[in-house]
Amino acid sequence: MGKQKVKLPECGILLGSGVYPMSGDFLLGTLHAHQAWTPQSFYPMEMIEKVLKDNQGNLAQVWGYARGSSPAVIAAWKYALDEIGVNIPEPDWEKGTNILLDECEELKKHADRYGAGTARFIREAAAKGIYTALIYVDSNDEWIKHFHDVGEYYLGYDFGERFTFSFKNAVTEGKKPSEITLKMLADDLVARVKAHVDERHAKGWGNVMATSSNFYIDYEVLAGTDIPVVEDFAFCHLNLASALSRGLYRQYELPIWGSHLAHEHYAWIPQKSGLRYALLRASMYQKYMAGSKMIINESGNWFVEASLCEDSPKFTFPRVPLKPADVPWRAKNPIKFIPYQEEARKHYPSIGYDSPWCRGYRKEISDFYDFVKENGTPEGQPESTIAIAKGNLDLSHARYMPNYAIAGASELADINPQWYEGVPERGWEIVRNVFYPLLPVLDNYPNHFLSGSPHGMVDVVSFAQEKISAEFLSANYKAIIFSGWNSSSEEQYEVLRQYVFNGGKLFISIPHLSKNNTRNYGSYTVDELVNGGDFSELCGVKVKGKGGRFYWATLPDDNSELGVKFPRRFGIMAVSMGEIEITDPAMRTLVVDDEQAKPLLLHRKYGKGEVFFLNSWAYPGALEHDDGPGATLEAKAKGGLIGLIFQHIAKLSRGNVWITDDQVSPGSECDYITFSYFPEAGKICLFNVDFRNGHSFYLHQFGLCGRIELGASEFRMIETTKLKPSKA
Repeated sequence: MGKQKVKLPECGILLGSGVYPMSGDFLLGTLHAHQAWTPQSFYPMEMIEKVLKDNQGNLAQVWGYARGSSPAVIAAWKYALDEIGVNIPEPDWEKGTNILLDECEELKKHADRYGAGTARFIREAAAKGIYTALIYVDSNDEWIKHFHDVGEYYLGYDFGERFTFSFKNAVTEGKKPSEITLKMLADDLVARVKAHVDERHAKGWGNVMATSSNFYIDYEVLAGTDIPVVEDFAFCHLNLASALSRGLYRQYELPIWGSHLAHEHYAWIPQKSGLRYALLRASMYQKYMAGSKMIINESGNWFVEASLCEDSPKFTFPRVPLKPADVPWRAKNPIKFIPYQEEARKHYPSIGYDSPWCRGYRKEISDFYDFVKENGTPEGQPESTIAIAKGNLDLSHARYMPNYAIAGASELADINPQWYEGVPERGWEIVRNVFYPLLPVLDNYPNHFLSGSPHGMVDVVSFAQEKISAEFLSANYKAIIFSGWNSSSEEQYEVLRQYVFNGGKLFISIPHLSKNNTRNYGSYTVDELVNGGDFSELCGVKVKGKGGRFYWATLPDDNSELGVKFPRRFGIMAVSMGEIEITDPAMRTLVVDDEQAKPLLLHRKYGKGEVFFLNSWAYPGALEHDDGPGATLEAKAKGGLIGLIFQHIAKLSRGNVWITDDQVSPGSECDYITFSYFPEAGKICLFNVDFRNGHSFYLHQFGLCGRIELGASEFRMIETTKLKPSKA
């Protein structure tokens, strides 16, 4: 019962926030930097009315995790005991009664009604025109079928952050560290996700969603997940998260893809910056124009839950000197935080529903909802003519972190440092800097989140477990770029061969065609390469072995098509080339080493397409250095030689709409502009990510070119000069 079609509301987008059982006066956590009190109690019908009154969108995401678990609140949210005339009193803190779930006999007596409260919320919300999605929710089987009584207003179940890699699992049991492979870790993850998704489908939960900050959400989709809803801000780069979600949506023909904005927890910038709410507003526009049809704000609009910014009002609360083990989630009396309640209550107004903090969140959500109700949402997805390949068994994180182990395998990384993020993962840095550059737009605070899209909306497609076809790639993308890790195969090679032969452009290097899955990316052998290193048909070369190291890259005397010319140098590289035999006499050399002019970047036509082959034994991330003669700060920031190649391919692969600084190429002005073109809707979205300054650029569309000026943080949506396609 998976992959059910989602019918969107009239405004074209599902917009809302998390709602959850909330019991006032509970101390939720006592970690050194994460003390949390709940200032109020909210019941389900009350919550629905607040969503309506405060214009908080058309969607409520119901959480199974409670923020304070009094029996009275849980009885209403999960059991709906009041429907059968059972009313549980509020907590009596002086007597110590009606506080602990384990001591509530009525909940035990009516355990068969577990899920009735969820079914009621879905029913009552639908009656008010509000859609419901569930996250971390469980239910007795008999109630699940009632979730669907409201038809399209029930959207499905989200398993959240339930899954991650496990170094010690059934697949790796009994193996020596040297015997463990990326495939073992990936197969174990997929098997566990699939078992859970299959169970939920079989029991009738409907569409199953995944919400996490994992860069490996493609493996969760491969395992059967129907809708990716990336946890944005935790997955800090918003446009890269959208690129991955959008690519998976197209690749697996998913119902929709969504965004879960964990802004309150992970935006990090303080309230005093004056940009905190502006960042939330910008994130909603970026997701809207990236093609997301579901945007959920996780928290912040009902009470202050997070403390990950320096001026959170939670730091004014009394410091409770308790260890985490003392928090009485299931403990018996006495309740150890009761002595601190009186002092804590004095501070509730600063974190509660009526606090300035929460009103600010609700205003941004309300304003954005008013915008989409007035303007609608562009149909379909934005044009994406370029895809970045997320290679098979690329189990890295969403950002390059050298202290992180691939697939969480720290035990392996401590033995073999190649299991730490390294050269392969640095390739993703070049991708980000070229296609989705992050600029310092948050004043003195780091910007991990907002980027321009100077080359348009670029997708990320997954080559995991060979679940991709040449037909799909040819139908959707003019160019495919490999930059990060890839464990190749003869099957994958054939997909790429067909894609190029049919007209696609491909950038690839020697390690991308290695079948290695042990993270041995420095001393792999020719025997590990696809076809034993014979890439003649696709790349026009045979790789015979690992060649010598070179230090500077430069250009041949007679070629400047990359936009630079000899004697411009790139480096210092200090990596090995491949020892190759060129088998295509028509091969062209675009980049060479500066001593013996050995070919480094080769270009050939094949069928209707073309291949850019990097003759490097190392992954592209090792060639990003740009400190040589002729280097500029701008070129260095874009990844040097590899970034220059990516920009060249992007220029060759433009769609119907693009932007430039000078009517020729995108530059520093375009880096601040996120733009997207929706062919189905005939609309172009433009957004300036700079909160302080305006930026101007040229907009090219269907043969016409015009100057556009966007003010600070300005969003604009315009009709294209081309008529919308007819809907016959």
